[in-house]
Amino acid sequence: MRFCKTTRLFFLLFLWFNIAFSQNFPSKNYNAASELPNNTVRALLLDSDNVLWIGTDNGVVKKENDVFKYFFEEDGLALNSCWAIAEDRNKNLWFGSYGEGISIYNGAKFRVISEKDGLAHNEVTKLFSHKDHMFIGTSDGVSLVNINNYDVHTFNIPESEKLFRVQNFFEVKEQIYVVTYRSGIYKISGKDNEKVLTKVNNDDYVYSVLKNNDSIYISKKGFFRKTTLTDYLKKGDTISSKKLGYSIIWDYIKTRDQKIFAAGWGIYDTSGGIYEVQNDELISRASDFNIFSKEVISLAYDDKFEKLYVGTRDAGLFEIKLDPLVKFHRTEGKNIIGFARTGNTSAELSSNGILIKEKEIKINLDQLKKWQEEYIKTTKQPLPKHEDSFYELDYSTRARDIQFYDIKTYKDVYWVNTNIGIFAIEENGKLHRYLPLHSEEINFTINGDLIETHPYGGVRVYQDLNKFEYTHFLQDHPETPTLVVNSLQTNRKTYFLSVFSGLYAWEKDEFSSYIQSGRWKEKKLRHITSLGKNLAISNEFGDVFIVNDGKSFEILKKIPRAKIEGNTISFLKEYQGSLLIGTEKGLSLYKDDRFIYLNEEQGLKQPFLSGEVDGNRLVIGSKDGYYTIDLNRVSDAEPLVNDLNIKEIFINNNEFAYEEFTGETEIDLPYDQNTVLLKFSTNAHPYPHKLRYQYRLNNSENWSRPFPEPQIFLPFLPSKDYEVDVRVLDKSTGLSYTQSLLNMAILPPFYKSWWFLLIVMSTISLLIFSIYKFQIRQTRNFEMQKRLIQKRFEETKMEALLAQMNPHFIFNAMNSIQNYIMDSDIDNATIFLGDFAKLIRLNLDHCTKPSILLVEEIEYLRSYIRIENTRFNNKIEVVMSIDPEIDTYEVEIPTMILQTFVENVFVHAFPGDIKDPRLEISFKLLTEDLLQCKIQDNGIGFTSGTTNKLHDSKGVRLVQERLALLGYNVEEAVRINSKKNKGTTVIITLEI
Repeated sequence: MRFCKTTRLFFLLFLWFNIAFSQNFPSKNYNAASELPNNTVRALLLDSDNVLWIGTDNGVVKKENDVFKYFFEEDGLALNSCWAIAEDRNKNLWFGSYGEGISIYNGAKFRVISEKDGLAHNEVTKLFSHKDHMFIGTSDGVSLVNINNYDVHTFNIPESEKLFRVQNFFEVKEQIYVVTYRSGIYKISGKDNEKVLTKVNNDDYVYSVLKNNDSIYISKKGFFRKTTLTDYLKKGDTISSKKLGYSIIWDYIKTRDQKIFAAGWGIYDTSGGIYEVQNDELISRASDFNIFSKEVISLAYDDKFEKLYVGTRDAGLFEIKLDPLVKFHRTEGKNIIGFARTGNTSAELSSNGILIKEKEIKINLDQLKKWQEEYIKTTKQPLPKHEDSFYELDYSTRARDIQFYDIKTYKDVYWVNTNIGIFAIEENGKLHRYLPLHSEEINFTINGDLIETHPYGGVRVYQDLNKFEYTHFLQDHPETPTLVVNSLQTNRKTYFLSVFSGLYAWEKDEFSSYIQSGRWKEKKLRHITSLGKNLAISNEFGDVFIVNDGKSFEILKKIPRAKIEGNTISFLKEYQGSLLIGTEKGLSLYKDDRFIYLNEEQGLKQPFLSGEVDGNRLVIGSKDGYYTIDLNRVSDAEPLVNDLNIKEIFINNNEFAYEEFTGETEIDLPYDQNTVLLKFSTNAHPYPHKLRYQYRLNNSENWSRPFPEPQIFLPFLPSKDYEVDVRVLDKSTGLSYTQSLLNMAILPPFYKSWWFLLIVMSTISLLIFSIYKFQIRQTRNFEMQKRLIQKRFEETKMEALLAQMNPHFIFNAMNSIQNYIMDSDIDNATIFLGDFAKLIRLNLDHCTKPSILLVEEIEYLRSYIRIENTRFNNKIEVVMSIDPEIDTYEVEIPTMILQTFVENVFVHAFPGDIKDPRLEISFKLLTEDLLQCKIQDNGIGFTSGTTNKLHDSKGVRLVQERLALLGYNVEEAVRINSKKNKGTTVIITLEI
């Protein structure tokens, strides 16, 4: 009996120890009150993209990074009751309903296969994917569906009164086996549509199986068996193996570290729950995983993120992190408020005592009270009094009312300050020293002297604790720390933080105030820690300062509270150059402007009562236990986001049909379809709520403010091209990922489109051109009419000019005739009169013409010269030469141009004293369209500056005027060269 009692006591102690020090795994529960449409989760599948599919009694749920999407009959499901889920090699999802067959989902729409398509039965119980086929297990038969063409082959089953209900499939060396509830185990043999079912054994009442290496677990009613595959697949009627466990196991799952979990539901008893199979025994994990349901019926395992998904019949879905980043160690009924470490041991300060872990020494509240009482009885030192500026103790405080402030170590001794005094405890748990001092913050000088702070009574530095000798620094002195809330001892100084008067330091046997010395004006300080060669100090408002207090005080960096998750800092610690910041919202690791954030999503819950770095772990004290965090695992986190995909696009609140989108895809939208909602997702992420998103619409624009949901709302976009880039900020790693999500163009309205503007511009240009052409045409018509009028005016004027010449001819000629008659020279008068009549006839003929043939001009000139030379008794030698290249019958020149200059020769060039007068007239072709007419005499000539009748001749002016009217440049067309007594040369250049 004594042995039994001892055993029972040992068992209770062992149970208490397990409860007190067991690890609790972070878990979540999703149920009908929140994310699920129904609490019965019959099927679970983690697909190739790490997306979880949940089959319930009222629809299918897709869980992708904690974003839930729901599918019901109205969306295309055959039936809302989903009992089986599988994924084929084409990445299509297959959902087995219990009543309406199979629903196949390709990501956009559903395809249904049922009994009318050849399915064995509409009540689908299990699905198994193998190569190009999907095996369909039903409540009465098996079918095989080709995943490429959806051809259905249904197996013939043995005739029996029992339903051929399929419970499971498994594969051994490319051989597929079918597990039935009552009809035994079968294998599928043959090729394609010739496949048949062949019975292997008669094992019945089988609920589920698990093939584990060369063994197999077979779940039966109230127990399970384990046997080798070889033995199990032998033909026979009985399976001999030991009954193991209890309850009914409906599903198994095996993890990458070879752990096996089992889903239990006893149907008619309460033996169910979540179990781990260890050494062929069922070990309940309900408490560790915080799963309260006794009706667990489905499991799924996330190999990438080490998560276990547990589906229940009555409580929805549970998600458990099997390898959590944050581990919680429960100490029921104890709040962990401090940690400390000596060279060989570590201590844990809780609300009900001190535990020296390595030696498993527990110092409870009664022991502390006993040590105090013994000191009071035996001490010869006077007890500190309030009148001596001490914080006087209440020695009547009961053990249960003891309050702890802090625990520190100095020279391998634990120093614990409480409301009943300061206890110095050795590593073996023995009392090293008790001091009847009440101080919420103590520390030591570099020399090992204890520093006791008092909120209002100044500070004492104890040189000899045995004799209770100390130096008292009065609170009125400006350099004395007051209202101290934290402290830190370094190799050079001991620092004290005041919530009202800033930073103090003990150095060279004295205190110094940084405010008083002007080194730092910050007043309201709260926490301090070393950070390499620097210090990290937080203020009351949540800002953190990185400072260097070497030769001079320097603020290296300020981390504003806006960049830290949380407003109230609980602790600051250092780990390998990283700053650990605990707040009311979680834990942040800061290094080189990189923030890593942990909170409840990783399993880190409030409150934070203390924090301490222990090796490569951070230990955080909390209510009913403490957390441990592997800091190497946190700080060395690899990028988790490497892909973004569009899930849905809504245009003006209407879903936009799409198939696949990449960064190169471009969508063109009309100008009035310019309100866009983009829903996207990252690749699978273990902490999706740690993700924040930013976007920009073009490379030249700034990023938007971070937002928590993976969707972008773009209202009333103006017409232009957009390249939507998304940046994902991952707070769980402190890293970011950027990707171009979509190229999009909002087309302008037709009246702003390039083609419309081109048409408008073309029309305007055409109109302007037409007006211009019309104006030009009108101007041309006007100019033409003007030219005709001017031409006619010129012709009239020319005719008038020509008519003005005729009286001069007539006068000279009539005068000559008169002379002949007076001289009674009838013959010459007759000849002269004939020539004169001919000249008059030619003159009358030519004066009405603006131009005449050169041959006519030459004939006219010869007639004129004969008349004029007759008057000079033919003493003037006249020579006329014509360039042989000139066709005188083709070339036309203006009428009566040359006659004026010839006339001037006869009138002015040869007075009576000129001997051998000579007149030369020549015609030379300069170019095809230029004719040079030269009139040269050897008369008296003239010089410039002298008055000369030729130069001032009215006839010459009339010729020049006629040429100007005809469009000639007169100075170039008529050139007159003359030298006194050396003759005159007139060169006329005419266009022909």
